[in-house]
Amino acid sequence: MTNRPTNRAHSGFSSNMNSPIIALGSMSGTSLDGLDLALVKFTPPSRKINKWRFSIISSNFISYSGTRWEDDLLKAYQADANDLDKISRNYSKWVSFKASEFISSLSDDFPKVFCSHGHTVRHSPENGVTQQIGNTHELTTHLNIPVVCDFRSADVRRGGQGAPLVPIADKLLFSDQPICLNLGGFANASWDENGVRLAADLGPCNIILNELMRKMGKSFDDKGELSSTGRIHKKTLEKLNNLSYYSFELPKSLSREWAEENIMVEILRIPKIEDALATAVEHTAWAINFGLERLNSEKIFVTGGGIWNTYLMKRIAFYWGKEIQIPEKQIVNQKEALCFAFLGIRRLRGEINILSSVTGGAKDSCDGTVFEKNI
Repeated sequence: MTNRPTNRAHSGFSSNMNSPIIALGSMSGTSLDGLDLALVKFTPPSRKINKWRFSIISSNFISYSGTRWEDDLLKAYQADANDLDKISRNYSKWVSFKASEFISSLSDDFPKVFCSHGHTVRHSPENGVTQQIGNTHELTTHLNIPVVCDFRSADVRRGGQGAPLVPIADKLLFSDQPICLNLGGFANASWDENGVRLAADLGPCNIILNELMRKMGKSFDDKGELSSTGRIHKKTLEKLNNLSYYSFELPKSLSREWAEENIMVEILRIPKIEDALATAVEHTAWAINFGLERLNSEKIFVTGGGIWNTYLMKRIAFYWGKEIQIPEKQIVNQKEALCFAFLGIRRLRGEINILSSVTGGAKDSCDGTVFEKNI
């Protein structure tokens, strides 16, 4: 295996920097629903069109439900170093196989690179810690193209949050949107302020809702039907809305550990599951508006799986009170996989893909580890 951790452009990408590039991106979020794959064609800026363009060629969602990863990813959060390494390497092999399977299904438009986020199991940047499993050289097991992974750790070593990472893609691919909001495990957003890209995790989202539904033997609350029947537990909501995180200055990011210790512990004290869900939804909607209202924008551009929770979207609309724009379904579901494909492309081109204005790191950088299989 060859590991190229430098910031130089990859030899295969430096010959014609203006040519379109096809990349396969993957994302596994903290809500533990599954693996997203997005095959994307990127067209770099040119003299005629001075902006990046993209089109999603194909995509796939692979549910963890019914697979070993439904249990193993949960075990990973508590695993010791040896067990975690085994889980990580096995997960890398599985992701590599699923990526290879996806590529084999294509008739043309094959990717030049596979860009993988991995799955976050540790995130405590204030202690210099972030860890994503599935970022090992085993990602190349079933692939004969370069692999780019491990986008977060270098920024944390520079004193940054290592998150959020998609704002560089928001800035360059969705520049016409004043605020890009994603409803995944956490609700996070990015925006330009005085010409500088800023971003933050605004609050918990599907990480809490899906965990509550797992206690009922289900993966998620379909259309928010159960949460819509619940009654909001006002004392719990008030306590959650007053958590100190919401008053922190930027940059800031959230982790599964924080959600479990500060949100889930309070939500689980509510006796009825539908009331717990309704309270969690209300808190998410409140946190989103609280984090964005000072920007005085008339519109938010919303993506992520939380969009399909009708009740959640209704409560977000109640607090926001202005325009909510939802793009086509493929972008809604695959935006983060798309964005990590873009981060990988910029890594191989030797271009900035991590913004210090977002993460708080010491400098902008071109991060990500490159693996290739020896042929």
